[in-house]
Amino acid sequence: MASSTVDRRRFQGPETSSPIRFIRSQDKGKQPETALPPLLNTETGLRQDDRKPEDIRPIYLKTGLVPQASGSAYIETGKTKIVCAVYGPHPTRKDAPFSAKAKLNVEVKWTPFASPGRRRVPGKDTEALGLSSQLAQALIPSLRLDLLPKSAIDLYVTILECDGPLDDMSSGVTAASVALAQAGVQMYGFVVGCSAALTSIDGTLQPFLDPTYQEAKQASGIASLACMPAMASATNISFSGSAPRSTVKAIIAGLQETAAHIHTLAVQAIQESEQSGSVNGAA
Repeated sequence: MASSTVDRRRFQGPETSSPIRFIRSQDKGKQPETALPPLLNTETGLRQDDRKPEDIRPIYLKTGLVPQASGSAYIETGKTKIVCAVYGPHPTRKDAPFSAKAKLNVEVKWTPFASPGRRRVPGKDTEALGLSSQLAQALIPSLRLDLLPKSAIDLYVTILECDGPLDDMSSGVTAASVALAQAGVQMYGFVVGCSAALTSIDGTLQPFLDPTYQEAKQASGIASLACMPAMASATNISFSGSAPRSTVKAIIAGLQETAAHIHTLAVQAIQESEQSGSVNGAA
């Protein structure tokens, strides 16, 4: 009767075994906790990286870094580094139902060392699925998918390093739009993204444009905007946290002005790509 109560699906330890007991030391050798440095120097009015609250980090945007892709773009802003590759447009499978518009397939992947503070395991990630959906929502309104019936466009975004809000794809939106343009996908205009963190400084809510990871971590709210400055229209707006409505409106207005400057960089990246392509073709 005693043998029938044994769980044969699990490894049974010896009968004389006892559980391991861990003795917690009295904080021996423990480093004292230090307060986080202030996000804003009240004397100089500068952030930790010597930026003003309304300044963004320098942006490096380059196309054509993935030769096998129809179009690609690499964006680097501060420590954030993202690669986007576009394959297509290409016909869908023969057994796929007819669609009058092309389908945009978006896949976002993180490198295991991309985000600070924790290591990500390669594979399916619910956070990556959310970013893929967010990126698709921001890009689809700008694309002329009606001109490509029964076609598909595959967009792959790899986050090499992230120094900003982990649930924000502002830099990825800009790079992806440029990659789609280089792939020859017709669109109404470039989509560019930018974000801001709302932090309390001496009891006053202060917006920090293009926040770093530490600034986003200590923020009481994060606002992000994806828009087409050439069409004066927004494709995606999100805000997480709590703030007065007037404050959120002011932040969105500041993001629109910032997006206009980023749009100029996107246009320059495509112009440089076309010039280099014409030179290579002539050679």
